[in-house]
Amino acid sequence: MKLHRKSLGSLALAVGLTASAPISNEISSAAGACALITRQEAAAALGAPVPAGSEKIMDFPVQGGTIKARSCFYGSEVSITRFELGSDARGLFAGYRQSLASKSDYQNVKGVGDEAFAAKGQLALRKGQSGFIVDVGQARGGGAKELNAEKALATLALGR
Repeated sequence: MKLHRKSLGSLALAVGLTASAPISNEISSAAGACALITRQEAAAALGAPVPAGSEKIMDFPVQGGTIKARSCFYGSEVSITRFELGSDARGLFAGYRQSLASKSDYQNVKGVGDEAFAAKGQLALRKGQSGFIVDVGQARGGGAKELNAEKALATLALGR
């Protein structure tokens, strides 16, 4: 879970440095992050059983407000996080992308959301005003197999 918090911390840093308009601290009234993917889908993506999802809500201070991130952890190996970016979603996501672009495993990802990239063994994507981070196989450190699993979970989550 440390990797997740560290990655979400870099989200807060990147957003804090680039935010210029007030950010809403509201998260969608839809069901929580554990409703985005099922336990069975998380297990299939990992290729191993996972425990029931555990939801965590975290606030990140940004210039002009806060961003509330809602995460679901299926043990320590599968997680999905959703956060609302507000009206400057493109700019805020671009700042997040820029903060991770120098990582050795950084790559642009096509075919999921409005824009997406992979870095630090995780898939980050934006769809409209919402941002998502999907991580499969955290202890494995990423790779093509994990990225494909993350893309599959992201596609499922975006459909909900």
